[in-house]
Amino acid sequence: MFYALRFLVPVAIGLTFAIPAFAHAANPIHFHVATDGSDTHAGTSEKPFATLPRAQRAVREARKQHPENAVTVEIRAGHYTLDQTIVFTPEDSGHSAANPVRYLGEADGEVVLSGGRAIREWKPDADHPGLWKTRIIARPGDDHGDWRFEQLWVNGRRGVRARTPNDGDFHMLLGVRETPIAGTKRVLKHTFAVQEGGLATLANVDSAALKDVQVVVYHKWDTTREWLQSAAPEQGLFSTHGEVMKGHNPMKRDCLYFLENYREALDAPGEWFLDREGWLYYRPRENEDMTTASVIAPVVSRLFDFQGEIDNAEQRVKHLRFEGLNLRHAEFPIPAGGIRSAQAAMNVDATAIQLDGAEDIRFSDCSVEHVGGSGFWFRKACRDCRVERTRVFDLGVTAVRIGETGLVPTAVRTGGITVDNCILQSGGRITPHAVGVWIGHSSDNAITHCDVADFFYTAVSVGWRWGYAESGAKRNRIEYNHLHHIGYRILSDMGGVYLLGPSEGTRVRNNVIHDVYATRYGGWGLYPDEGSSQILFENNLVYDVRDGGFHQHYGRENIVRNNILAFSEEGQVAVTRSEPHLSFTFERNLVFWDEGHLLGYSGWKNGAQVNLQHNLYWRAGGQPFDFAGKSWAQWREAGNDEGSIVADPLFVNAAKRDFRLRPGSPANQIGFVPFDISMAGVQGDSDWKQLAAATPVRDPFVVPTSPPINITDDFESDSPISLLRLAKLHHEGRASLITVVETPDLSGHCLRVQDAADLKASYNPHLYWDPNYVAGTSTLTFRIRMDAESEVVCEWRDRGAPYRTGPSLHFSGRAVHSRGQKLFDIAADTWVDVTMEAPQGKSNGRWSATFVLADGQRHHHPDLVCDPEWMETRWVGFISAARNASQFYLDDIKMQNRR
Repeated sequence: MFYALRFLVPVAIGLTFAIPAFAHAANPIHFHVATDGSDTHAGTSEKPFATLPRAQRAVREARKQHPENAVTVEIRAGHYTLDQTIVFTPEDSGHSAANPVRYLGEADGEVVLSGGRAIREWKPDADHPGLWKTRIIARPGDDHGDWRFEQLWVNGRRGVRARTPNDGDFHMLLGVRETPIAGTKRVLKHTFAVQEGGLATLANVDSAALKDVQVVVYHKWDTTREWLQSAAPEQGLFSTHGEVMKGHNPMKRDCLYFLENYREALDAPGEWFLDREGWLYYRPRENEDMTTASVIAPVVSRLFDFQGEIDNAEQRVKHLRFEGLNLRHAEFPIPAGGIRSAQAAMNVDATAIQLDGAEDIRFSDCSVEHVGGSGFWFRKACRDCRVERTRVFDLGVTAVRIGETGLVPTAVRTGGITVDNCILQSGGRITPHAVGVWIGHSSDNAITHCDVADFFYTAVSVGWRWGYAESGAKRNRIEYNHLHHIGYRILSDMGGVYLLGPSEGTRVRNNVIHDVYATRYGGWGLYPDEGSSQILFENNLVYDVRDGGFHQHYGRENIVRNNILAFSEEGQVAVTRSEPHLSFTFERNLVFWDEGHLLGYSGWKNGAQVNLQHNLYWRAGGQPFDFAGKSWAQWREAGNDEGSIVADPLFVNAAKRDFRLRPGSPANQIGFVPFDISMAGVQGDSDWKQLAAATPVRDPFVVPTSPPINITDDFESDSPISLLRLAKLHHEGRASLITVVETPDLSGHCLRVQDAADLKASYNPHLYWDPNYVAGTSTLTFRIRMDAESEVVCEWRDRGAPYRTGPSLHFSGRAVHSRGQKLFDIAADTWVDVTMEAPQGKSNGRWSATFVLADGQRHHHPDLVCDPEWMETRWVGFISAARNASQFYLDDIKMQNRR
């Protein structure tokens, strides 16, 4: 049974509380709270209070009368319901670290403080077999408003709001168009094109219910959540309203997405839906009995709020202890404008426990579970606070945040926060791009002995400065953590530990990191991103990642020492940018892999300055490998890897991920010092360790092959899969060189491409797209018109390095050629209809071209050649190859593939 724990109004002037008779200046003061207590009681053991806010007011009065005394509020086992946020201000502070105010949960039972309400009276839905339903009318405590919520928990498990496809699966976009909306400045219309059948479940959704449907799109390291405005399922189109997409990370072709919150999607066990009439529907999981199930929906958005003064250190909230409390069920209502993309979801401030102006606040042996937002945020002007042996679990956003995104003065900058021996798991359920632990412009923090797992993006993120400008993140310690099962191949550009900006004194040591998998690119174990500098990476074990055990985008003077990096699918040690300074030192590391390359990304070949020495490299089974294209001898002759060796490190059982060294390991030759990986992760009794290991993790998403894209574009409309939406345009910043214009000599519109003598590259301007044709027979048709000075190449390529070329035509205002062979003459300023046809998936292919001239003449060439190894079309482009001012026109472009 749940008991109301009501947040009462402040005490009237002149009203005092009875302080237990034994209290005096030398003795601690005790108050008691119990589910069978009463707020009219004195708060003694025999006459306990019923609510925490009542005890809180008693503490304030006791501290006024006896300011030097410690005060303890003992809360007996039971479930307490919070009607409102409990706010802690400076008057709730304890006297000192030695004499604090403690809120202590009973050790022999479970103390639950819940911001949710029980939902009962379920009955089978006769119209929909397998569903149960109940009526939700009024919000608790509000007789005038409907109760709307967006999270639900059944028997302690988060319910999945009805979605298509079901949890763990995704559809892929074909394209997105962004257009202004008249009368608005920031809001734009987004029109999405999807694969055939992708919107089948929307076919019978009426226009009113459609406005409650949300789309969640995954793009690189971000997600965007927007509300649908319209849908045309038969055309594979739907639209939303949202803010302008970011040019460096837009929603586009091949992005994963799902649709959420409509009854037609309620088809899987564990899914629920709340309609506008107040009917709540649920499809039970196996062994769930809805007549006895505990079903909780959240009401309160924030459970605890610490409101000390930011600019006055004397008026901070200080010296509070919370022990043995289980805080659960906090709401996160999705904003009316949706959730725009932002790295690490830092534009979402929903937090169960938020602290501003707080010092010496400690949470021990607690839990924060089943919340819509983040668990903790030590936000503004927080110092010397701790979270220890606490489980932060089942979160809509992040487990723990420390600091701010802006650089504030040192006097009011958060720092010195410790998160130790904590279980931080299963987050990002509302914003999948959230991280496990986030540290912004904040220094001297310690994340130690934690288990961070089951997030869709990065485990620990440190720093908030892109580049080398001043950063507030210094001397942070990320040590002895177990960071695992991150990404699940759903997002990209992530790390077990991710860092940004100058970070002098920061240490990333003795962590075990594994199972970090990105969807497209960038599942790294250790990832110093833009500007990361002067960081020590030492004694880390990293294995089973997608793109590299270590990857530095760019930075300076980092040290990577005495680590084990194993089993990355791509490059093992990666660097992206070459800079005119020492990027990092890489020494005494063991690098072991079975597939992919040793050295990943382009920085190695571009001259990145990396000091490599005394390392051991080995590819399983003694398979051959190279060093960025060089042999071992050539690599050494170039001055790399003094004291390094190529040798089997003799792990106990690398196949079973046992990386202990057997006697006689050659790792001794490079000075490698073994480290104890059992010290990573939570410590203490076996129950605590078993709890950390008990969270189920999912298999990585199997990313489908990008679907082939067929194009039909007459340039009379702008669809999400029009040529200019799908193609990449290269015009050296002069967008006017590739534009849609009125068609010369004809009605309608066409594409004009203009060349100029002062362009840097002879192949600009050009445009290309990836049709992703790998099998079957492909046909490209188009109309082209050139002036006398035009030189135009139309070419199909694969994605090899170097690429191989399939069908290729060279047009001028005088003739048409293919691979240097003249096919026929043409006249300038006339339209030519072109058809190119080629089989895919076969080497030594032949292709055909057909041309129809303006006067009706037809030319057919049936046996044109390709590069012998060309087999697929992943690049189709039109290149203006003239060296002077000229222009050509394209119209009625159609490219199809049939199998």
